[in-house]
Amino acid sequence: MMDRKVPGKIAVLMGGPGSERKVSLATARGVAKALRSLGAGVTEVDVKDENFEMPADAELGFITIHGTFGEDGQIQKILEKRGIAYTGENVLGSEVAFDKIRSKEKFREHGVTTPEWEVIQPGQRPTIPLPIVVKPPREGSTVGVAIVKTEDHLDFAIAEAAKYGRDLLVEKFVPGRELTIGILGDQALPILGNNSKGRFLRF
Repeated sequence: MMDRKVPGKIAVLMGGPGSERKVSLATARGVAKALRSLGAGVTEVDVKDENFEMPADAELGFITIHGTFGEDGQIQKILEKRGIAYTGENVLGSEVAFDKIRSKEKFREHGVTTPEWEVIQPGQRPTIPLPIVVKPPREGSTVGVAIVKTEDHLDFAIAEAAKYGRDLLVEKFVPGRELTIGILGDQALPILGNNSKGRFLRF
């Protein structure tokens, strides 16, 4: 079972320089409130680049930075170099999990079922028939993501995703209900769904 002891001094790392800064700030407020309710001493640290300052007495960095810099291994690498414990996956795990192309390659390598996919660049046309999902492979919170059901929407979707990089991930659209199962330590949490009723949810 996981250790439920809460460190006494926690730095909640929030913001970040990426496109999901506002999402991170909202997450950080909730995390800080919850940690304080458990009796932890919390300092909120607004991270704008790699030169952020950690409180001298911090026992743990609680990462709430979404997307680039927070989930892709960058801040994890900085904290490891500084010898500071942090939440979440290690550097390599973060790098692979954040990059949807590398994740898809791992799924295929280990026989994990995943929707049909391909990588294209602006100016190229997908070979997967519509409907498809077009997305930048290294963003989160549905940034740059579009479900394309008609040909006249394809160019716009590619242009939007290309704002975040030249490699674009195209997947076959799979209809159905979105479910989430969180795992803390070795404990699986209850299954959560949403009531989107077919709508495309964004943060």
